[in-house]
Parts: sequence; structure tokens; C-alpha cells
Amino acid sequence: MSDMREALSRIQTSLERLGRRVTLEALRPGLASTESGLLLKAAGLPEDEQVEVLYAWRDGTRTAGLTLDDIQMFPGFYLLSLQDAIANYRAFLPDPRWSPGWLPLFANGGGDFYLVDLGGQPSGMVRHFRIDESEHPIEYRSLVDMVATLAAGFDRGVFFVDRDGYLEMDDLRFAAVAAELNPNVPWWTD
Repeated sequence: MSDMREALSRIQTSLERLGRRVTLEALRPGLASTESGLLLKAAGLPEDEQVEVLYAWRDGTRTAGLTLDDIQMFPGFYLLSLQDAIANYRAFLPDPRWSPGWLPLFANGGGDFYLVDLGGQPSGMVRHFRIDESEHPIEYRSLVDMVATLAAGFDRGVFFVDRDGYLEMDDLRFAAVAAELNPNVPWWTD
């Protein structure tokens, strides 16, 4: 999991470099590793090392009084606290488009999520759940792959702050980076 810790560190450094002070201040302190495992188990979800590393880094984002742009960790999405992730997991369980084991980690504030599939085989793949869609493709083979791809997006200047101070991205360049780093994921290569 050192790759994930290193990628999270690169994302944090990039947010600092881009002057995303409010975003960084909104990130909550991380959880003790045992706490995230206990919360997952209490929700009926299996413990997951990748999820535990993410939440040991930061336990989501404080949202009160802030705009979506203020809290975006990457364009369009912010990190949910583990308690909010579990609350969203429970709220979506009755939805026929949702599968048991899908834990939402990143939200856009409008019902879309990046989630880790803790119930699938193999476990740990990351899907993009779009509230208006019936199919939710796998975009990354693991949370580590997603975080490493985001870090590369920052490193290569694909994510940037525009003239108006908004965190934006070059979608075509990001798709190229994602395809390069995730060559076995049809979402990026087909």
C-alpha cells in the first residue's frame, strides 16, 4: 500500500501547488486503521486494506458552508467521510441499480459516485455510478490504480486551476493518461 500512500501524498502536494488551500483545510484528519475496519464490519461490509489506507490518510471532507468547487479533491468530486460513505451505501441498497458491497468513496454532490466494489469478484474494482444511468462501468481495477491515475493527472498538468479559480481538467488528456495507466480496463481503451 506504499504506492497508494505515495500517490495520495502527490495529490496533496499538487493541491498545495495549485493553491487549493480551502480544499486542503476541508480535508478531515484520518482515522485509526482499526476504526475504519470496525465501521466497515458494522455496516456489513468486508474490511479492505485499500479503503483503510485512504481513510487513514483523510476521513473525508468537511462540507458545511463550502461550495463543491471549494472541496473537490479532483475535478467534480470530493472525498466522503467513511460515515457518509456508509450512510450513502445504506441509502442506495434498495436501488435496483446498486449492488451490495458497493461503497461510495467520492461524490459529486448530485448523486454520482466513484465507488469501490467490495462484494465483487475480484474485490476492489472502482466503478463510476452515475445517478441517471443504468450501467456503471469499471473504470479502475483497484483504488490504488485510481489514486495513482489521479496523481499522474496532477503531475502532468491535466488538472489545473482556471482563470476564475476553479479546479478543472483537460478531459481528452486525462482519458489518454488513464488509458496509458489502465491498459486492461475497457472503459479507457475501447
